[in-house]
Amino acid sequence: MATDKISKIFKDVYYDQFKWSIVKNVAFFIIGVKIAIECNGMTLMPPVSV
Repeated sequence: MATDKISKIFKDVYYDQFKWSIVKNVAFFIIGVKIAIECNGMTLMPPVSV
């Protein structure tokens, strides 16, 4: 019974283009924040001397 509710909610979100885009955007934002936190202090490019 609980799995039926979860399945219905998942299908409702997945097949509604607006809701699915919100879920994807939030997920990618959270992943981006976690990557930025992990890369804090990392030097991506060495200093350029002129």
